[in-house]
Amino acid sequence: MTARGLRILCYHGISLLDEHEFRGQLFMRPELFRRRMTLLAARGFRVISLAAAAEALQQGTLPDRSVVLTFDDGWYGTYRHALPVLRELGMPATIYVTTYYAARGTAVFEVAVSYLLWRTRLAQIDLSTLGGALTGRYDLRNQSDRNRVAHAISTHGDANLSAKERQDLLRHLAVLLHIDPDLLESGRLCRLMTREELADAASAGFDIQLHTHRHLLSTDDRAGVIREITDNRIALDGIGRRPLTHLAYPGGVWHPRILPWLGELGVETATTTEPGLNYPHTGRLNLGRFLDGENIAPIEFEAELDGALDILRRLRSGWRLPFA
Repeated sequence: MTARGLRILCYHGISLLDEHEFRGQLFMRPELFRRRMTLLAARGFRVISLAAAAEALQQGTLPDRSVVLTFDDGWYGTYRHALPVLRELGMPATIYVTTYYAARGTAVFEVAVSYLLWRTRLAQIDLSTLGGALTGRYDLRNQSDRNRVAHAISTHGDANLSAKERQDLLRHLAVLLHIDPDLLESGRLCRLMTREELADAASAGFDIQLHTHRHLLSTDDRAGVIREITDNRIALDGIGRRPLTHLAYPGGVWHPRILPWLGELGVETATTTEPGLNYPHTGRLNLGRFLDGENIAPIEFEAELDGALDILRRLRSGWRLPFA
């Protein structure tokens, strides 16, 4: 019933250590990722490139049971663990890269702060020991307190510190929390691929595409949209062999008003994080994707692949089924 619908799967990072326990929607165990890909092959799904899928959708020639694999952000764990599996299985994929931290080769500040606070065994923290305008004592056994600490540090870093100063602060925070700071440095936790690693992925046939420069896309700021995509393209220039014409909305946030702006920028497809199969009538700038992660049970993953969940979503919304 849904064989003609294009399935687009969305992944983020593959865990290097224990990040999948920290944020299961953002990081996945390598062994679970391999099981997912092996299942695709065993069940006879056809994994094709995003560019080929977009063209086939437009022409009405999409092969049945087609799947596109996408990875957001460009995490180092994707390079280390996911791409070797895909090479082994002969599966293409698109890597949407956000380039601010990739260009600097430093940890993604907000994610790294939250990870350190999650990993520590300390019961309390005095933020004044970090210097600057940070103050207050917090109970790290309390999730809401940890969230407040993470927000305070991230806000301070974004507003007042340079990229290098933010990394120095991360190292200071790790030591304060009795965590080896080398986990974020030589261990590469919470880091993106380097330009050289992205180039290696591209040379192996993986498609490097747009995810904005600073991982933000305002839906009511045309100049900001243009700046983010332009800066993203500049940072990725010369890495891949394909035109930079495909975008993943950062955080899945999008609005119909920005679609003309994307058209002006030459963006041909854009993917959301809204689940659903894609058909010839689906807008190319709001393609649906299923966000896979540690929080997705095997039966839910298979139900998405088989189209059962898409049918249920459409019936609940009162939509006409596209194959009816």
